[in-house]
Amino acid sequence: MRISKRPTLPTASTIIHRVIAQRQVSVVYQPVVDLRTKRIFAYEALVRCQVPELASPLALFDAAVAGECAGELGRLIREIAVENVGSHALFLNIHPAELNERWIVQPDDPVFAHDRDVFLEITEGVPLSHFALCQSMLRELRGRGVHLAVDDLGAGYSNLKYIADLHPRVVKLDRKLVTDLVGNSRMFSLVSGIVVLCKDLGALVVAEGIETTEELEAVRDAGAQYGQGYLLARPEFPPPPIIWPVLGKRGPHSIRSPRSMPPKQSASNLSGRLSGPTSARSEAGRASSRPPPSRRGSVPARRSSRAPSTRKK
Repeated sequence: MRISKRPTLPTASTIIHRVIAQRQVSVVYQPVVDLRTKRIFAYEALVRCQVPELASPLALFDAAVAGECAGELGRLIREIAVENVGSHALFLNIHPAELNERWIVQPDDPVFAHDRDVFLEITEGVPLSHFALCQSMLRELRGRGVHLAVDDLGAGYSNLKYIADLHPRVVKLDRKLVTDLVGNSRMFSLVSGIVVLCKDLGALVVAEGIETTEELEAVRDAGAQYGQGYLLARPEFPPPPIIWPVLGKRGPHSIRSPRSMPPKQSASNLSGRLSGPTSARSEAGRASSRPPPSRRGSVPARRSSRAPSTRKK
């Protein structure tokens, strides 16, 4: 009796090479919003995979690491993100494994073709084994006008010395610090203190995961200059406009805000904000687009308008 062999199922590390070869990934964009001017400061590019087995970004990059192609995947994502973001500053997530493969420092990497600021997001939980390599590569990238953003501050791996040594241009507060945040609370005092510390270290602060008007008001009062979350805009393609919440007599409604700052404001207010990296970019003829520092403020909205809790990333 002949026993037929069962077909071998492809592994994730096998699938990932097909995904890259056939470009089976796409990008959606979520705005990072200036909380003072209510205008778009930048877009964050978020990867999506068309293959069900690798639908989540975590599964996608786990497979890329197993297949030893994280650098190649990251470059493909950056190429798509830069191609479709238009004339906006851009946030891009970088997996720690990409640092080992050094794709991102190649002279022809897509980030160097973008004519606006580029921020590479590295999670706060990047293993310390990557620290020296990370510092070395970032020194090289800063010289080309690319900036570092530390993502998910407060997610559970806090090492403030590690963050201070990396000299990030932007720090993004983890959504766990923002969820249900209200003024005059112990958590509000903690967040306010973190914001002050980040500013003292020379970093701009983005509050992630804003889903209610109370959270929006609280992060502004805590001093965060920028915000991101479903209350303002969901990740979409093409890059969406923001929806700024307004409270009228009949309750909350929304207004759509322009996609970007007027050119005069964008160009005139950045020279003092990015004196190091921007000057390098200016010498290369690259324009900058960061708005001026915001002040503490408040929005008139106090009633909750939480969006459905399907998180980004």
